Amino acid sequence: MAKNELFKLLDKVERFGSSLVVSGPTRAAKRTIRELQQEGPSWTGRFSNSYQIETPDGRVYKGDGQPGEPRPINLPPGLLSGPQNLRASLPIKDRAVTTISNFSEYAAEATDVAQSTFFRPTEEPTTALGQRKLRRGDGGRPRTESSFNAETGVKTGTSMQLPSYRGVIGGGPEERESSATADIDWLADYVRGGRLDRSVRLAMDDLLTEL
Repeated sequence: MAKNELFKLLDKVERFGSSLVVSGPTRAAKRTIRELQQEGPSWTGRFSNSYQIETPDGRVYKGDGQPGEPRPINLPPGLLSGPQNLRASLPIKDRAVTTISNFSEYAAEATDVAQSTFFRPTEEPTTALGQRKLRRGDGGRPRTESSFNAETGVKTGTSMQLPSYRGVIGGGPEERESSATADIDWLADYVRGGRLDRSVRLAMDDLLTEL
């Protein structure tokens, strides 16, 4: 191999390593968030727009957390372009971790890992995504029962909604309604079903073609 060709190869390998540290995982995270926005609940759109990416060097890029259709997180162009990545990224390759999280205050409820009581902020979803995905339950959510004394005709106690998981709808009073814009355990199913691995693989494949 000619000397100049060897230098070109070494330079490409160095850029390859730098890209995998920051650009690769970050690009995969952006693709994954786009898929999670489509899979997850969307009533007002606040949850969909509350994802954030933290790069291995501590930089954090957030969605705007505002209502509306899902929007991508704005990232610096150089962060997603392998050849433009700084070589200073190389020393952190052994501890490189890019994380995805959601800073919504009700993220645990939205991902079905915590129970709560649920009330509609509006009668129908305000996003087109939510309207397309809307599921209606057979009746309302489970509630406590009030007591009625047949002899006195007095009703005591107030019927209260019982805590439940967001994606579990129906099972309560027939005169009430319940609904959801994402299936139960949508996030767990996304990960267990291999879609997260596929998203990372496709993003990395795209990056490698640019090197």
